[in-house]
Amino acid sequence: MKFSRSFMMITLTGLLTLVAGSERLAAENPVSESPGAQGQTISSSLPLKISGFAQLLFTGQKDPANTFAVRRARISLDGRILKKLSFKVQADLTRSPVLLDALAEVMLDEKFNLRAGQFLVPFSLESTTSAGRLLTINRSRAVDLLAPGRDNNSAGRDLGLVVFGRLSIFQYSLGLLNGAGINKKDDNSHKDFAGRLVVSPGGGLSLGLSVYRGQKLDTGTSTNLARNRLGLEASWDFRFFHLWAEYIEARDGLIEKYGWYVQTAFDLQSGKYQLLLKLDSFQPDRNLPGQRSEVYTAGANWFLSQASKVQANLEYHHRGVEPDHSVLLLHLQVGF
Repeated sequence: MKFSRSFMMITLTGLLTLVAGSERLAAENPVSESPGAQGQTISSSLPLKISGFAQLLFTGQKDPANTFAVRRARISLDGRILKKLSFKVQADLTRSPVLLDALAEVMLDEKFNLRAGQFLVPFSLESTTSAGRLLTINRSRAVDLLAPGRDNNSAGRDLGLVVFGRLSIFQYSLGLLNGAGINKKDDNSHKDFAGRLVVSPGGGLSLGLSVYRGQKLDTGTSTNLARNRLGLEASWDFRFFHLWAEYIEARDGLIEKYGWYVQTAFDLQSGKYQLLLKLDSFQPDRNLPGQRSEVYTAGANWFLSQASKVQANLEYHHRGVEPDHSVLLLHLQVGF
């Protein structure tokens, strides 16, 4: 606990120091400010962009008791050091440790770029979407329990090296990762491979394929077990209609798992009011019958700005032999 507090203070001190530095540079050099989708951009001899959001969640259910919670409190700092070199640091003050992203990118051209550090694993549409931009309050369990970097409670992140770029209608990301999770050294000599390919032929349609091949250390036997993932995704944005769907299958050692979700959203007023429906299904072991569970979600979104919104979700949980139950979620996000 002392280490977590110290780490938090060091992170905050570093961020404040960088902000103070940018203000000093702004006083010495002409500065132009313009609001952006992700935050306020300060242009000077060292351009920096500071953004962030906080989320307050109310959970209403029979058991356990109803409760309020600060779910996330994130602050992000990014900027361009050189013409082709940029960086990003992001912290979440509700987590321990607080560091989420710490990366550098070499932007060579549209077709080939390089990213190194700690960042989102290139796998799955929903997993690589920021928590501040999700249309539902919760991610689907297929993604939360199977996507690399989320299956080990690492907020979808890992340490490694990725090449990425765009070729015509194709976007790709290919990388080597530790596979051990966020803020952790590799626990074996094997580097995991992650790759994602998305094709966007037009008309608001995108189709994607994600592959992950890795190994994880079994602490009980001190041996490495297979940790493989395959994901398919589709999204379609057509006027007021939005569709997301994904399927993920996984193999952990000898256990085979799979899950999927389908999500639709309808804009009552573009950029303002929205209704949505979602169904997600998860099977923790393909060879064990009666284990599959589903969550049905109906919700509404009220967008106050590009980074702030109010969300209401009603979830109905059906979990095989367990009793069905429902949960009411109310969510306030304030961002800049």
